[in-house]
This record gives sequence, C-alpha cells and structure tokens, in this order.
Amino acid sequence: MILITGATDGIGLETARELARKGHELVLHGRNEEKVQHARDAVQHAAPQAVLHTVHADLADLAAVSGMARDLIASLPRLDVLINNAGVYMTSRKLSRDGVEMTLAVNYLSHFLLTRILLPLLKKSPEPRVISVSSVAHMGGRIEFDNLNCERHFDAYHAYANSKLANALFANELARREPWLCSNSLHPGVIDTKLLHAGFNMAGASVATGARTPVFLATAPGVRGITGKYFDSCTSVSPSPLAVDPVLARRLWEWSDDAVHSYLPT
Repeated sequence: MILITGATDGIGLETARELARKGHELVLHGRNEEKVQHARDAVQHAAPQAVLHTVHADLADLAAVSGMARDLIASLPRLDVLINNAGVYMTSRKLSRDGVEMTLAVNYLSHFLLTRILLPLLKKSPEPRVISVSSVAHMGGRIEFDNLNCERHFDAYHAYANSKLANALFANELARREPWLCSNSLHPGVIDTKLLHAGFNMAGASVATGARTPVFLATAPGVRGITGKYFDSCTSVSPSPLAVDPVLARRLWEWSDDAVHSYLPT
C-alpha cells in the first residue's frame, strides 16, 4: 500500500500512474474530493486493474491533515510507502489556518504531522519507506527560527527553498529517530508542472522524468536498508551542508513538534 500526497496533478499524478502500472495498491490524496476523483479516474484509465483508494484534506489545515491521518489508521491494515509529494509555490505571503507561512505549512509542516501520525501504520509493513520530495532549490534555503513565517521579509523563492531544505532535514532526522524505516529525500528534476510555471515561468522536463526517482525510491529492491540520503536521478548525491546538519535537523524537529503538538494522538 502506497500513499501519495498531491496525487491530483504533475509529478504526483504521474508517480501514481507508474506505480499503478506496476501493480501497487495506492491511496491517492488531493485537496478536495472532486480533484482526487479526477485523479483516480486518470490513474484507473492508465492501469485498469489497479486497486485505488482516495483521501482528501487541505494541507494548509493541520486539523484536516490530522483527521485524514486518523481515518487512514482506522481503515488501512498497513502502509508500506508514504510519498510526501504535495507542494505549492506562493507568489505572495499568506498564512495557513494555523498561522504558518503557507509554503512552509503545505510543503513541510503538513507532511511532518502526517508522517508522525502514520508511523504506527508504517510499522506494520515489513519494509516501510518514507519519501520526501525536496528540490535542488534547497541549496539556497536557510532555516531562521526567528523568521520561519517570513515575518521580516517575504521572498517567494526563498520561502520555497526554505521549505525544501526543511523536507531534506526532516527526512534525515526521521531516519535517525526511526531506524526501522527507510527515510530519504529527492530532487525530482526541473519538471514541467504548474508549480514550475507559477514560480519560475519556464518549461521543464516531462512529468515522466519527474516521477522516475520517487518510483525508484518506493519500489527498487536496492534501496532496502538505505536511509537518510538525498537522491537525484535515482542516485544518492550530496545535498547542501545545511541539509545534513544534525543540530539544525534536531532543532527543526523540535520546533515542528511543538507546532503540531495539539494535533498528535495522545
């Protein structure tokens, strides 16, 4: 069973298509029911025999994320792979329902909470994997704890880069804290998606190219036992020095834990 967040378009939808073609049972996540049903139809068309489930939640709402995660725990026997894929690029500063800068809230904090709640389901898998979609943009990221919500100054690219650095740091700290699972992050490539158009006004490689590394990390036997790594083009490569800073990773985890504390199971 593989859960993909942001499976309604772009890299997430193509990742779902490829995994469905390979015969995997999937849970597709979207922001609302209409979007995720369209995605389900598209994946079913690509793989008519695929077993598909759908869930929806606005990742800018931690209560909704928590509710979705609890529903999954109640309905699924286990979870083998969690692909934290959903992402946004905000051109202006907005805050989530929980008062967190929107880019950080959707790209990072929602996935932190979702992963934390789903750990018991992952633990039921013989080979659990958590895959966090980062970006080469993380190289320009900084984690400034007195400016995480861009209180002093908002720059769209920096907010995006910071969120992608947070994803890589989270993947590494999760690997350290939960050695029973494989937790890795990745750069999918510069891919022709709505996010790329909105943020960078440029074209990129095909979504099939973007799905290649997530599918590899989700399914390749050779990934078994590899954790705390950053991948590009299905190959482990060196991320930025900040991404492998254990002190920074631990401090970000503690900040995040405090931010989502009221939504975690007691």
